[in-house]
Amino acid sequence: MKLSNSIAQKIATLLYDISGLPVTIWDNKDRILVATGTCNTLSQNNVRCKSHTKDSKKEQINSSNRTIERMILRIGETVIGKIAVEGPSQIANIVARLAAEFIMILVQERDSCLTADVKDFKRSENRLPILAKIFESSGEAISITDRENRFVAVNQAFSNITGYATEEIIGKQPSILKSGRHDRIFYQNMWDSINQSSCWQGEIWEKRKDGAIYLKWLRIDLIKDSKGNLINYLATFTDISEKKAAEERIHYLDRHDTLTGLPNRKMLEKQLLTDIEHAKLSNKRVGVISMDLDRFKNINDSLGHQIGDEFLKQIAHRLQSFSEKTSITVRFSGDAFIIILPIISRKEEIIALIGEIVNVIEKPLVHGDLELMMTASIGISMFPDDGDTPEVLIRNADTAMHKVKDNGRNGYEFFEANMNEYASERLMLENNLRRALDRGEFILFYQPQFDSKTENVIGVEALIRWKLSTGEIISPADFIPILEETGLIIPVGEWILLEACRQHGRWIEMGLPPIPMSINISAIQFHDSDFLIMLGDVIRKSGIDPKYLDLEVTESVVMRQLEVVIKQLESIKGMGISLSLDDFGTGFSSLSYLRYFPLDRLKIDQSFVRGLAVASVNEAIIESVVALGKSLKIKTIAEGVETKEELEFLRKLQCDEIQGYYFSRPLPSEEFVRWFKMR
Repeated sequence: MKLSNSIAQKIATLLYDISGLPVTIWDNKDRILVATGTCNTLSQNNVRCKSHTKDSKKEQINSSNRTIERMILRIGETVIGKIAVEGPSQIANIVARLAAEFIMILVQERDSCLTADVKDFKRSENRLPILAKIFESSGEAISITDRENRFVAVNQAFSNITGYATEEIIGKQPSILKSGRHDRIFYQNMWDSINQSSCWQGEIWEKRKDGAIYLKWLRIDLIKDSKGNLINYLATFTDISEKKAAEERIHYLDRHDTLTGLPNRKMLEKQLLTDIEHAKLSNKRVGVISMDLDRFKNINDSLGHQIGDEFLKQIAHRLQSFSEKTSITVRFSGDAFIIILPIISRKEEIIALIGEIVNVIEKPLVHGDLELMMTASIGISMFPDDGDTPEVLIRNADTAMHKVKDNGRNGYEFFEANMNEYASERLMLENNLRRALDRGEFILFYQPQFDSKTENVIGVEALIRWKLSTGEIISPADFIPILEETGLIIPVGEWILLEACRQHGRWIEMGLPPIPMSINISAIQFHDSDFLIMLGDVIRKSGIDPKYLDLEVTESVVMRQLEVVIKQLESIKGMGISLSLDDFGTGFSSLSYLRYFPLDRLKIDQSFVRGLAVASVNEAIIESVVALGKSLKIKTIAEGVETKEELEFLRKLQCDEIQGYYFSRPLPSEEFVRWFKMR
């Protein structure tokens, strides 16, 4: 076997380019094949080398504070040459070892392929620069330590991650990177694995040069010679801090509500199941509270979802103050929350906590200069009385909560067995409602409106009713919310408009004078992208003169996306249709915006009219609304007038128009015609 000049030249040049250290290589007759760099102390006369096989030892000679690493290159019993590298001890050592290893590999491969194609030899010879390039340019950090576990080589990725340059880390031990987060047992187990299986890999927290703690995935391998003797440790690692943080964030978002930070449904079921099991062992109860904020939709519709979200975060923060008494508080859906009370002995414990919850909910919600009051509807179920699974307990608490809402909101109810029957009836109602339009079960009633001074009829409001096949008539308060929840308000609302406008034409044909027809428009209808097109179709199909059509919209409609709303209102006015603001005073509108709306009437909500004679504050509110209307040149109409006293008060306050049972209840079309002709 012979060390060729070409192999020696390639090895020496490559290692000099990488390390900058002088390299000299001799053949087996002590002739210099190549010498790179400047090495004044290096001559054949002072060369003393030890044999180098894969387990050979080194000899160091110091000269002028430099270390010369010299090795005899031996394959089996055959000496093929010698190599010497001058430089700092650890770096010179690793360069000499790499050179010796690569030279022997290339010589062996060359000699075993003498009869092979020249291209095969070239491919083998080219492995050296490829391997060296991989080591240095790898995106994965690589380090090599000696048998005493001191660094002898690191690549650029290692320096990038740890912050230590090569010259700072060579000769140091990996313990310089310890973070302090792992105990002695952790490292003992790691080294037991390395020594037993020659490998260990796993997550480990370590410290950068600047003190920052980071998480990395580390693999450590033992490098042994052919006789099984330890030569080096090879470590490779990647920084997984960002990946781990992303995984933890995904894990967090999977179990928490992104807006409020409260746990979500997934955590609710798991925690409730755990609480149930604990209650079984301790012979205790578990309370499940379902809470829904009352009329929160009005806040979103009138003030916008951004402010609504801020209020939800305030509520969530308040509910978290009860964390010591509860096992979990969950945002269940939009403005609905579930609270779990573990280990309950008596109902009184739940009632006491509900009192505390109500107190914090009713504290004013503040956003800038805006301050609002909030109430909640609360339903409660208990394990084991009302169910023994999370699903049943949550459903029954929710059923009790809806019962509170249907009874007027702002209260609490414990679940009772007969509530399931109520819930079933509600579900049946929804299913029947979906077919009511096709079955022709909706009918319109009409309530006249009057001039407050002359008591002349100045208009009529169309009001929907649902007449079942049994003859029973369902109040709109019982099914309008369901229409809006299901989206059925769009087709039903179109039917109301078309039927009322057609009825207006039939009355004229019957000899009644043309009077304005008022029709309520829901927020969902108003913001529907096809609303204006549908409105034009209704006018065309019914033939009604637009000046006799009056659309009533609530504050919750006009206070959402003001620029869009104003444009929509102006388009409606451009069609010749009148506009009334319904339920004025019950929403959260800013009076300063009223001047931008092309309104014809302000409709005073009946809640201010009731008890007008005994509540001075109601009188003050109505007086203010009337004064506002006059200053804006907008007429005012009061609804819900039922007594002579209320009428006289409204006249005294100079309200322009009146509507209510004092004059007439809502009537079917035929009765309205008879009533009108008899006046």
